Amino acid sequence: MRDPELYNNMSREAAKNAMIKIMDMDDDVKIEFLTELHSSGETPDEIVGFAEALREKSKIKLKYSNLTDIVGTGGDKKNTINVSTASSILLSSMGIKIAKHGNFGITGKHGSADFMKYLNYNFNMTEEEIKYNIDKKNYVYILAPQYNDNFKKFANARKKINFRTVFNILGPLTNPLNPDHVVLGAFNDEIAKIYSEVILKENKRGFVITSEDGMDEISPFSKNYIYYINKKIHKCVLNPENIIDENIDLKDIATEDPKKSFEMALDGLKGINKKTEKFIAINAAPALILNGFSDDILTAYDKIIKHVDNRMVIPKLREVFNYEN
Repeated sequence: MRDPELYNNMSREAAKNAMIKIMDMDDDVKIEFLTELHSSGETPDEIVGFAEALREKSKIKLKYSNLTDIVGTGGDKKNTINVSTASSILLSSMGIKIAKHGNFGITGKHGSADFMKYLNYNFNMTEEEIKYNIDKKNYVYILAPQYNDNFKKFANARKKINFRTVFNILGPLTNPLNPDHVVLGAFNDEIAKIYSEVILKENKRGFVITSEDGMDEISPFSKNYIYYINKKIHKCVLNPENIIDENIDLKDIATEDPKKSFEMALDGLKGINKKTEKFIAINAAPALILNGFSDDILTAYDKIIKHVDNRMVIPKLREVFNYEN
């Protein structure tokens, strides 16, 4: 007989307790749980509760205010450069404290952690080292499975079902450092709306972005739908031609070769590759608004371009990664 506490339309607190309880149950119960949630549709309150449970059970107990994360859901299969990770590095060089949360690529080697590995980043840190990196470098990268292995407890159950589960939504919401400011890219408008409601319920400020062409970030060649969350949700449309002063094609910012992708991103951060620079800049711009550096996307974009063109990101690459090229 099933436990009614583990099923749908739960309050935030009930959902948190349910996730904690079910983590250590067998796969059959997890499959039933995920199936029931999928059938009825996960509510924002349930997603908030699940995310709280997963953050609470992480290995990091450090509390830190005024952090920013910029992250996408992934899965758009566009093979674009890892723009959220590149943007996070850029933003830290502008004085914004970044707690970037991510993982290795699931279907390839284009994930944010693949990029960080290419830069020889040390994923294994104590809480003291995490705090030091935030305080002194404005940057820390939190490798999801390194600090929160509870997703693994659901891996077998997820493999046995043939549909997306709530865990496809939860990843970007479970940063153990729980940043106050979030820029989140979603793979469609339905998910973007859910993320916006979750951010609002968590009393955070954020931007949620989805593009008409399916990118989970601001597309430089398609209409974008932007949700701005600041005590309430504001939705608007962003046309990239109103921001970027030249045409950018997918081939300018995407490649199937991971190494080439990483080098394209780095050249953008160094101001060498102008098209990847502009792609990174338009995606970093919302975080400047969240942190009070700008009032609008165009002003933020212009500030970022000037910053990159003045070679201001290169010292941050050296500081965080000992990058010398």
